[in-house]
Amino acid sequence: MYSSIRALILRELQTRFGQYRLGYLWIFLEPLLTIGALVVLLGTIRERAAPGIEYEIFLINGIIPFFMFRTGIMQGMGSVESNKGLFTYRLVKPVDALIARNILEFLLKFTAYISFSAIFLWFGYAMSFDNILQLLSYWLILFIFMFGCSLVFLIIATFSREISKVLSLLFLIIYLTSGIIYSIHIIPPQYQALLLYNPLIHIFELMRHAVAPSYALVHGISLSYVILWTIFTLFIGLLLYKQFERGMVKSK
Repeated sequence: MYSSIRALILRELQTRFGQYRLGYLWIFLEPLLTIGALVVLLGTIRERAAPGIEYEIFLINGIIPFFMFRTGIMQGMGSVESNKGLFTYRLVKPVDALIARNILEFLLKFTAYISFSAIFLWFGYAMSFDNILQLLSYWLILFIFMFGCSLVFLIIATFSREISKVLSLLFLIIYLTSGIIYSIHIIPPQYQALLLYNPLIHIFELMRHAVAPSYALVHGISLSYVILWTIFTLFIGLLLYKQFERGMVKSK
């Protein structure tokens, strides 16, 4: 399984970046352009949008992990169709292709996150390293959550390609309700409870608090809530995969 996943990761690297002239620079361009545009557009209200943390640091701890989560699931939905010819080899399973794409997405986005953090530190932005282990654990939990969601949507996409259109709209809604470009602090308390049903806003807020302890967490932010979502989606995803593995390989 390790050999299969390693080979699939190398194949994905060549497929995704070999055809582009800028190659791996595209890993950094998407978050760079997004962060730059938001800083320009919201620069005048940055202190109100993210109290207790510099706005650029606030953004990279929301935008980059969200991009990982979104792209990992969207790429994962096509992992079976793109690698179907390889499943004639008994050692290569559909889940291997999904794991390879998820791991690759994690490595790419985490590399981008480290690079942006280093750049911001170089320019004098304040980031704390006292809770570095907690920050890494948040990234790991988000990766597992992404994998569980990827499994669920992989099964659905195998039998219904229309799900990709629905999911694109869903991710737009999630993007706007996950506190990525604004802090939940500015939301009236009566509406905060609604946003807190979204598990992503919990993990993003915890990431920000880890790198900026002065950034206070609102009441209701819970790591346990994210872990419960992660366990649930992983269980459902594995259950569905076990049930439909053969059909995924045979379906058109």
